[in-house]
Amino acid sequence: MKAARRLLVVLAVVAAWPALAVQDGASNYQGPAAEQFLLKGRIAKTEDAKEGVTQSKIVTVEYNGATHRGLFKTIDESKAGVTTFANGSGEIGFQDSWQTEIAAYQVDLIIGLGLVPATIERKVGSSVGSIQWFVDYKMKEAERREQKIAPPDLETWNRAMLKVRLFDQLIANVDRHLKNILVTENFEVRLIDHSRSFRENRELKAPGDLTRFSKSLLEGIKRLEKKELKKRAGRYLSDAQIDRLLQRREAILALAKKLVAERGEAAVIYP
Repeated sequence: MKAARRLLVVLAVVAAWPALAVQDGASNYQGPAAEQFLLKGRIAKTEDAKEGVTQSKIVTVEYNGATHRGLFKTIDESKAGVTTFANGSGEIGFQDSWQTEIAAYQVDLIIGLGLVPATIERKVGSSVGSIQWFVDYKMKEAERREQKIAPPDLETWNRAMLKVRLFDQLIANVDRHLKNILVTENFEVRLIDHSRSFRENRELKAPGDLTRFSKSLLEGIKRLEKKELKKRAGRYLSDAQIDRLLQRREAILALAKKLVAERGEAAVIYP
């Protein structure tokens, strides 16, 4: 009888685990629970996002008695040749797509970055796009700098920013700015807006930004393999984009090795 009761309790917990994860707090923004919530939940409300140029929507999702918001993107633009922007700069092979939002999340999971909120493909109404777990944050990095709010632990903060730089170089993100770096109540970093990533450049755009490296993240990017990337993100990335990603990974590893040889491991590598 006791065994039967225990089994019923276990079954109840398993059935409710996505909802429990949603209520868990800061650690719920990635992984299967958040993904299932976004995929299976009922879209209770849709409204225009107040910021951004991609005409995103804020959707309210209800699942297993819990409610959470998601950011729904449908933009999917690409242009051959050279695209010239308002500031006079140009880019070959411009792309702005919800599909690379999902690819960025999958790369984050493979390398163990832990900064990109869960992002999945879903149809909302008649539109297909990406839904990203809406992060509850205290401020954006732009606000933190404007208000001159110092992090409680500067070294921890600097290490987080170094990880952001490495990730952006890895995925060739051309749209990182201070308003899409989110700062949580505990001064942890969350990264959003990866619709302009995975450019086809082989070389690193700003190798000078990479001066120190997380040992665990260097090990993480070594786990990137073409077969696994095609399995998890091949629906959203071309073969050329995957190949260039791996070439940039090799460039990062080579740069880290070079800097260690020049400055010593203690000056370049941190846990």
